[in-house]
Amino acid sequence: MNAAFWAQLDARIACAQSDPAAVISDRLGTAGAPKPAALPAAPAASSCESPSGPVADWTKVPDTLSAASVAAQEQDQRLRQQSTTCEALTGDLEAARQEIQSLRALLQEAQAQAAVQVRAIEARAGARVREAEARAEAANLRAEAAEDWLKRIEQASRDLLPNDRHAAA
Repeated sequence: MNAAFWAQLDARIACAQSDPAAVISDRLGTAGAPKPAALPAAPAASSCESPSGPVADWTKVPDTLSAASVAAQEQDQRLRQQSTTCEALTGDLEAARQEIQSLRALLQEAQAQAAVQVRAIEARAGARVREAEARAEAANLRAEAAEDWLKRIEQASRDLLPNDRHAAA
């Protein structure tokens, strides 16, 4: 803790005490005795300034220590709560990481299955295309053969006609 903290704590303690001389005499066990002549009289109005001098500093030590102890306990409690929160968040983060890894594995498996299916579909489609091309080629060959036969038939029919008509045709 820094000096500003201690100064602020001292000021709060001083403000909380209405009569520092009475507190000093209470600490010394002379509450009913007259005030010693060596101690300066307390001002009538509380100015919330920390008393000066060695006696005032020593009387504030127990109050300062107890206030510091309370502040340390509060800070320790906050740190424990933060630690608990961090542990919970770390657990949640680890669970999320594991879920992401399992989802990635499922994604890779689905992609692999899709790739296998695509290859199978492409293979079937390729086979169908080759089969259709073969059928088309066979149909073209049959059409050419039919045209050739038609030309031969036409030529034969011309050859069978009498010569006069053959010349006219």
